[in-house]
Amino acid sequence: MTEQQTQKPKYHVETAIQSAIGDYASVINHNFPQQQAAADPGVAELRRLFDEVYCRLAALEESDREALEPTVAQTVQATAEIQQGDESEVKQTYLEKRLKVIYVMRKDIGEVIIATLANPALGLALVLHKIGQKVQAELGIAE
Repeated sequence: MTEQQTQKPKYHVETAIQSAIGDYASVINHNFPQQQAAADPGVAELRRLFDEVYCRLAALEESDREALEPTVAQTVQATAEIQQGDESEVKQTYLEKRLKVIYVMRKDIGEVIIATLANPALGLALVLHKIGQKVQAELGIAE
């Protein structure tokens, strides 16, 4: 064997989560796989919602985007876990706090997420719907 054939790859990527590929490009892995979205309308709606949110994030200035991305990622994670059945009080409180932080940082993005979660017609988990309504009421957002 030649030396090139026996060398191991220089880099190994397991899963790309918000990994930069080039200027303002990224790979989004937001916990709502296409197969689950095809089987569950609630997951499909969450996938659509967070695709839109990540597009809005991409349009922000770099400093704003970098400040907001971690909170959005935490929100996505908590939302996915609740949609999949984790209805613990800790998880619900965590999501409520993240939604409020996003709303304070970027009202336009926060309103989109909160309004979607509060909409009962989308097939989301009942707990997500109740969290969305609660945060809407606390922040005084019109339905």
